[in-house]
Amino acid sequence: MTNHGHVLAYVAADPDARLRDIAESVGITERTAAQIVNDLEQAGYLTKIRVGRRNRYQIDSARKVRTARLPAMTIGQLLALLLQAVDQQPFA
Repeated sequence: MTNHGHVLAYVAADPDARLRDIAESVGITERTAAQIVNDLEQAGYLTKIRVGRRNRYQIDSARKVRTARLPAMTIGQLLALLLQAVDQQPFA
């Protein structure tokens, strides 16, 4: 899975996550996490909402995935599959 996919799945699981938490979980820098969140926002997959001094992320689960391989799948359906796969993956 790409870093964009990892970030999207993390934000879906924790909409109040800080960039530091996202970066640490995915194994990327905070700067890269911020760029990926901005990419996802520009693509319309998520929206940043300012709550006090922090951001809250809202996923647009009804938005269609923009790829030829999954033309009819929504972000919500894709995230459900990703999170299911992560839950079933054995950890060493």
